[in-house]
Order: sequence, then structure tokens, then C-alpha cells
Amino acid sequence: MNEFDIDYQNYDKVFKSSFSIFKDEIMDFLGVDLPEIDSFLETEFSEIQTSEERLDLNFRLKDGSILHLEEEADISTNDLIRFASYDLRLYNRYLNKVRTIILCVNGFEESQASFEAGSIKYKSLVIDMSKRDGDARLEEIKNKIDNNEEVNVLELIFLPLMSSEKEMVDRVKNTIELEQQLNLSESKSSKVVAMTLVMTDKFLTEKEISQIWEEYKMVKIFKYAEEKGREKGLEEGLEEGLEKGLKKGKKEELQKTAIKLLIKKFQGLSKESKKKIKEQDLEELEIIVDNIFDMEDETDLNKYLN
Repeated sequence: MNEFDIDYQNYDKVFKSSFSIFKDEIMDFLGVDLPEIDSFLETEFSEIQTSEERLDLNFRLKDGSILHLEEEADISTNDLIRFASYDLRLYNRYLNKVRTIILCVNGFEESQASFEAGSIKYKSLVIDMSKRDGDARLEEIKNKIDNNEEVNVLELIFLPLMSSEKEMVDRVKNTIELEQQLNLSESKSSKVVAMTLVMTDKFLTEKEISQIWEEYKMVKIFKYAEEKGREKGLEEGLEEGLEKGLKKGKKEELQKTAIKLLIKKFQGLSKESKKKIKEQDLEELEIIVDNIFDMEDETDLNKYLN
């Protein structure tokens, strides 16, 4: 066993802290005509049995719709039925349009994957990652780094999903090596590496993931994730309350902190919003606290309240 725990709660923390580095440009990079991402949407359905304990990649888009992002080596009808079941639950919870994008590693001839079952028709958008030459892009990025030229960080994050003669674990290692050569701050570098691992963990064994964490000393990423929110520049007198809530990890403390910060931010807070905050799960409260100083009014707050 490694000296640090590799689990999906850690992935969850890392992702919530890191996804912002690509949210404004991911649609252009993938070549899809969709609104920009507004926020990470944390959603768990206990009634859904999955074969893999991995992070659900769901996002609120700026038009209010929901983006459900999946990565698959190949796409089967069973996969589509599983995605459709998940999307129905998303729609039932939020009553907003759900858009599903599948990043297919081994190639898919059609731009859409769909099925019909009588009155039910399901359609998802497929991005064929096999059409992007990962080995060629790897060499191009190496040359750019050697020549101190600007590198597209998004391209690095998705590089292991592109076509390659290498095994996935080697693709990930090669990508991380390049990412660590970029002229980035320590926090941003951690975010980039974290996103790469979150996007590819589905294709790696537990042993391979452990090896990568140990080999590249990625424990720093977890330390960064645990300290998220402290970089938000909280107003004087309020930081102590937030730190106490984060440190203890107690729902009650975060409820008090969130309400106190929101009252200060909005110069007041409605009874309905206070009631909803007290109904949130611990993870949802963490997201609210992390994003408070990006909110302008209670309309923005409502995006984070279930």
C-alpha cells in the first residue's frame, strides 16, 4: 500500500479544484457547437449500479442545459442504454436539457451514437479521438517546449485519449513528463496533471494509477485540493470560519460559514436560500463556499442549490 490513499473522493476533490482551467475553451477544442461551461455539476445517484467507482463528469452550461461527458474505448448498445438511464435521472432532477458527449478512444464511424426503443429515442454526440494523431502531437509539443513556444494545455490534457502506438499508461506518463516541463505556476501545473489523470483513470488499472502517483509524486495534487478555497481571497474576519469548516469537514460548520459569507456578500439572504443551504450535502456545501466570491446575487447562488 502506498503512503497516501488513492481513492475516488480524492479524485473528486482534485477535479472540482481543477476543471476551471479548461472550461472556457473545451467546446472549441472538441469542435462542438455548444454553450460554454458555467459550473461543475456534482451529481450522485445511489440507485445506479456502476462497474467502476469513478467521478461523474457533469457540467452546467451557460444556457442552463447540462453536459454529460463520457470517455469510452468502444461504444456498445449497452453503454448507450446506461447513459440514457443516467441522463433520464439528470433530467428528472434538474428538468433541463441534457447533452451527452462521448469521447471514443478506439474510433467510431458515425458522429452520433443512438438507439430507438419504441417511444424512447436516444442520441448522443461522439467525438472520435482516434482521428487525432497523439504520437505526432506529442512530438510537436516536445518541439514547442524545446523552442519555448506556447503550448495548448487542453491538448496535453486530452493527449492520452488520442490515437497512439503506445499503451495508455505510457501515454499518460509521457504526457505528465511534458506537463511538468511547462512554465506554469505550481498550482496550475498541479491542476493540469490532475485533469489528465481524471480524464484517463478509466483506462488504467489500480496498479498503474498507484505507480503514476508514486513515480511523479502526485501527492502534491491532493494537498492542493485540500487547500482549495483558501486561494479565493476571503474577506477579513471570515477566513477563520471557512478554515474551521474545511478543517473539521463538518456539515454544520460549512452551513454556518456559507450563510455568513453569503449574507456579507449579498448584504442579506432570503429565508428560502438559508433553508436550501441547510438541506445541501457536505460536498455541495464545499462547492458553494468555493464559488461564493464569483457570485453576484442569489440568482447565481440558485445554480448550486438542489
